[in-house]
Amino acid sequence: MNKDKYPKCHIYAQNSWHDEAYIIGNRQGLEKLRDALTLTLEKGNTKNDFWPKDLEGYDVLIACVEDAEMNDLELPYSSEFYERLDDEKEAHTVFKKPYHTLKD
Repeated sequence: MNKDKYPKCHIYAQNSWHDEAYIIGNRQGLEKLRDALTLTLEKGNTKNDFWPKDLEGYDVLIACVEDAEMNDLELPYSSEFYERLDDEKEAHTVFKKPYHTLKD
């Protein structure tokens, strides 16, 4: 794949309450993220590969859950700022196989 054709996407989490979260990508990355969100809504859990600018690929896992399950999850703040409460589930627990993946 041409270096300029990678679906590049940077996802920056909130550090604490009321901080902004950022999603920044090239056109291919943002279109792939959009398509992954659509696939998640249609079929369930998805897992797709993306690249930051250094091309060290990573997977983005996306799940659509009911409000009750969402309310049991840990908050998304960085681990340096927020310590998960005992009654909160770790976010990765919502992902159940099979994962659906976009076709390249």
